[in-house]
Formats: sequence, structure tokens, C-alpha cells
Amino acid sequence: MRMLGFLRPSPTLTPREVRSSLRMMMLEGLTSEALATVQVMGYLAAYALALGASNLQVGIVSAVPFATLVIQLPAILLIERFRVRKAIGLPAWLLAQLLMVPVGAVPFFLDVPSSLAVLTVIFLLACRGLFAPLWVTSWMSWMHDLVPRSLVGGYYGRRLAASTTVLAVLGLGASFYISWWEGQAPAGQEAYGYSFFFIAGALTLGVIGPLMVARAREPLMPAAPDVKQSPIGILTEPLRDKNFSHLLRFLWVWGMTSNIAIPFFVVYMLTDLNLELPVVMGLVVLSNVMHVLFVRVWGPMADRVGSKTVMSLSASLFLLVFLGWVFVEHTEKHVLTMPLLIALNAFVGIARGGVMLTLNTLALKIAPDDKATAFLGVAGIAAYVSMGIGPIIGGLLADFFATKTLRFDLTWISQSGAVEIPALQLIGFDFVFLIAFFFSLLSLNLLVALREDGELPRDVVLAELLAHATPARRALTSLPVIGSLTSRSYGYLKRLPGADVALGVTAYQLAASTQAAVTSVGRGRMLVREVSHAVGRAVEEAVEDVGDFAEHGLELARHATRGAVHVGDDLADQMGRAARGAVLGTLHTLTTRQVPLLDALHGAGYGVVEGALESGLSAGEVTTEALEAARQAARELGIPAEEADTALAAGMLEAAEAAGEEALLEVREALPDELAALAEYVTAEAEEPELAQGSD
Repeated sequence: MRMLGFLRPSPTLTPREVRSSLRMMMLEGLTSEALATVQVMGYLAAYALALGASNLQVGIVSAVPFATLVIQLPAILLIERFRVRKAIGLPAWLLAQLLMVPVGAVPFFLDVPSSLAVLTVIFLLACRGLFAPLWVTSWMSWMHDLVPRSLVGGYYGRRLAASTTVLAVLGLGASFYISWWEGQAPAGQEAYGYSFFFIAGALTLGVIGPLMVARAREPLMPAAPDVKQSPIGILTEPLRDKNFSHLLRFLWVWGMTSNIAIPFFVVYMLTDLNLELPVVMGLVVLSNVMHVLFVRVWGPMADRVGSKTVMSLSASLFLLVFLGWVFVEHTEKHVLTMPLLIALNAFVGIARGGVMLTLNTLALKIAPDDKATAFLGVAGIAAYVSMGIGPIIGGLLADFFATKTLRFDLTWISQSGAVEIPALQLIGFDFVFLIAFFFSLLSLNLLVALREDGELPRDVVLAELLAHATPARRALTSLPVIGSLTSRSYGYLKRLPGADVALGVTAYQLAASTQAAVTSVGRGRMLVREVSHAVGRAVEEAVEDVGDFAEHGLELARHATRGAVHVGDDLADQMGRAARGAVLGTLHTLTTRQVPLLDALHGAGYGVVEGALESGLSAGEVTTEALEAARQAARELGIPAEEADTALAAGMLEAAEAAGEEALLEVREALPDELAALAEYVTAEAEEPELAQGSD
């Protein structure tokens, strides 16, 4: 028994043991996702096609790993009864990984292509599904107790990013290997290339992952409630929790409707578009690269604005993707085909990163601590079993519509004759993608009723993302014709489901590139005047989209200065002057738009401190420089310096207070004592009428 001591949970864990265990689970994620290449990147679907599968059978192959997660129901009861997650989950996970060996060995024992070979693979995947849910249930409950709540989004973001990087590298390499094999292998032996890939992966990565899990420590589960519940009571309790039931309904409907289309993207590119496997997998790798880039955005954002908001943004971006696939084949004879495929696969990665991250974090955040296993297990069933039903429905639809065509034409009839103009034509998978779009759009309404502590409205987060588009839009709109088009189309484009998120994430990614350029050009000569002019021009462009400048002046000042401080996070030696220039440029521009100067000062003060704290910079340094800017602006604009100082200081203290005691202390120390006291007094006086009104 001493040899099996590593399977026992630990009553207490030191911080060092927690960090070590988190690293082991991170490494496990790398190996698991690398082996999951066969599923995530479509190799399992391509393998099924090589074995002679129909669209329905491809859907079943894609569905089985998810549908078998219904085994989580007895797994929940097993873990709740014995309360030893590692001892239950680890052996099951090792067996599940090793079962990929016989899955890959099918062509060695059966004729291919043949229905028997496809059915055998489906059967083996179903057997694998008997063990995998034991690990999934154990893992979710284990991680609920191991990962500190304050780090949930960031940790899962890093884990997803690291594992997806491995997945992308391995997946692209495998595509070239399989393409080479298909070019060298005798006729009828193309499927063997997939076989060697699956078997080698299972015997290496499939063993390394469980070894990493064996080295991680499992926290002791909380004591079971004194009140004894029946198995049915344990499994139905999450359904009786009103808020959690909203999550379950959304996960079920979204998982089913979205996966009507998602598993068939690769199949569509291979069969209907006749793309070579390396090209298809290159596009899938692009999707995974974008997944990596944006999971680093989604993770911290989920911690800051709420997982529900990130889920809403990511899911709505998927809607735009589904609609985009309908039009791919209509560009077949044009140069737009590949650019559209690149854009769609990039957005798939961005959206999938947010959805997969928040599938875990949403349930983790709202599940009760003492009942986490049951709640998380039922959430997993709702999400993953519905993901298994979706591909089967998609396969049935694809086979049904394979020989169907719906055509819309425009006809112009005049005295000289009639002219027909083809407008839209739906064939085969076009119907599948369009159906997925409409039903997924309806499923998003179910997310509205869910409540999460600390969530921010979707519009607030979109505004933050879209704020990064201002420099790019300014460059475009300065060009003749383009400026006229963009000014008229921008508002309409945002109304298309998912288009607002596409604009936001594109702007965010573009901002990262322009920030690097500004940093490299400005290093060594970043002057207050230059920053002031640059920020002033950006604010000028931004206010063109705002109707009531006075109403939004404080927020404009806040985000303008906040963004400018972000741009300077690589210029620590000039950060103070960058902050001063940002404040000056913001104030000068907003005051010309009749924004009250004191409001602009308050917002600018809030923004410089907020931006500094988010970038890990010194809030004290930007405080001092911002005060200098406020005094300079007061002299130039003709208001008392004391009023300017007080308004700016009030904003800085408000931002610091929102960030925590340490930040508040740093800003207070940077402010003159009498100014800090006066600013706090003014803020308190401003809040009292609101409190009195609320009490009335």
C-alpha cells in the first residue's frame, strides 16, 4: 500500500506544493492536447474519410468522444462516495490514452475502405469513452480545489495557450508527414499514415501525461454534507439551483447547435473545396495560433470582466464564422477564396479560445464549494454530451442536403429581353452552416438570464476592444473614397451578429503591432509634445463617433490616457513624460469640444493610474507627472490650479482605490498631503447626494 501512497489526497498543501502541482497539471495539458490533435485538428475525421466513412459516420466519429461523457453521471456518484479523485481518475486516463493504439491499428486487421473498419473505430472510441469521463470528472473537481479563485482565468488561459502551441506544431508536422505518406504509399494503404501517427502518439504522449498527473498533489475534498442525499438527489440538485440551471440550458443548446457545423469545417475543405491536406492543416494551425494569441487576452479578461461576458463575445463571433462559411464556395473562381478561408479560420481560433476557456471557468465560478463535483460534472455533461449530439445532426443534414440546391436569382425584364443575375446559391454543407447560424443565434438568448459575480456588460468590454481601432480607422478614413465608405458602413456593420466582436478583436491585435512600432520609433526621443499631439489626434478621431461629448467626456479622457500609458509600458525611462503628454493632449482636445474641463481632468487622472497599474508600472511616477500636466493645462486654459489639481487627484485616487489598498497608498504618497485630503473630501461630497437619493 505504501507504493500507492501517491494516490492519496493531502489534507493540507503548502504554497510550494500548490505551485508544483499546477506546473504538473500544466504539463499534463500539453501532452493531452498534443494527443488530442487527432480530434481537435480534424485528423480523426480525415481518418474516417480514408476508411470510407459517410458524412453521418464522420459525424458519429466526431460525436463519440463527447457523447460518451454521459458516463460522468456514475463518475460523479463514485467520486462523491469515495472522495479520492486521483485514485479514480488517473488509471482511467491512462487506459483511455492507450486505447488509441487499437484505434490506429484497425487498417492492419481489416480491409479498408470498408464500413466494418469505420464501425470498428466507432466501437473502440466508444470503449475509450467509458474511461475518459472518469478522468474528466476527477480533473474538474480536482482543479476546482487546487487553482486559487483569483487566478482561475489567467491559469486556464496560460494552460490553453501552451497546450495549443504544442497542438499547432505537432498538427502541422503531422499533415506534411501524412501527405508524404499518401504520395509514397501503394494504392489502398493511405490510411496507414494515420495509423502510425495515432499509435506513436498514444505510446509516448499518452503515457507522459498520466505520469505528470501522478506527480501532482490532490487536495483533500471538503467533508461531505451531513445530510445524506440519494444518488438522484445529488445529480438533480444542480438543476434545482436557479442560476446554475440557466448555465446548463445554455451549455446544452449552444453545444448542440454550434457543433452541427464545427466538426465539418475540415471535411468541407477536404471534400467540397478539394484542398490539399497540408493546406487544410495549415489553416487549422492558423486557427490554433489565433487561439493561442487570444486565449492570453480572454483569460485575464475573464478574471476582470467576468467569464459570462467573454463567453457572450466569443459565441457571437462564432455566429459570424458560420455565416461566412456559407459564402466560401461562391468565391471559388475569384481571388477572395483563400483570404476568406484565412479570415474564417483565424476567427474560429479566436472564438474557440474564449468558448473553451469559459466552459470551465463559468461553472467553476458559480458552483458551490461544498458541492463542486456534482455541479461541475453535470455542467460537463450538458456541454460535452450536447457537443456529441450536434455532429450527428450535422452529418444527417449534410447527407440529406448533399443533392439539394436552393438558388436565388435576380431577374431584370425590359422590352429588349430578360437578364438573370445569380444572387445566392446554397448547396450541401451551405445548408448545414446556415442552420447552425440561426439556431446558435437563438441559443445566445439563454445566456442573458445567467448571473455571475463581478460581470461587466458586454458593451463595456466591446468599447474597450474597439477603442484600439481608432488609429487604424484614422489611417483608413484619411484616404479619399475609403473614408466616405467606412464612415457610413461602420455603424451598419456592427449590427451583424458577431461583427462587433470581429472588429474588436481585429483592432486589439492590430494595436499590438502598432504599439511595437511606436515603441521602436519613439525610443530615446519620446517627448511630451509628441505624445500630446498623438493622443490629441486619437481623441479627436474618437469623439467623431460620440454624439454627446459632454456626457461621455469623462470616459473619453479615461480611456485615452489609459491607452497612452499602455503604449509606453516598454519605455519605463520615459513613462512619466508619456503620461504628462497623454493628459495634455486629452485635455486640449476635449475642451475644444465643450467637455467640462474638470470632468476631463477627473477622467484623465483615473485613466493614467488605471493604465499604469494594468501595465505593472509605477502609479506614483505617473501621478507626479500627471499633476504637472494638470497645472500646465490650468495655466493655458485659464482655470485655478487648485481646482485642476483637485479634479485630477480625485480621479487618480478613485482608480487606485478600485485597484486595492497597496495602489491607494502609493498614489497617496505621491500626492501632496493637503491635495490628497482635499480630493478625498470632494469625492465624498459628490457621492453624498447619490446616497441620499438612493435612500429616498
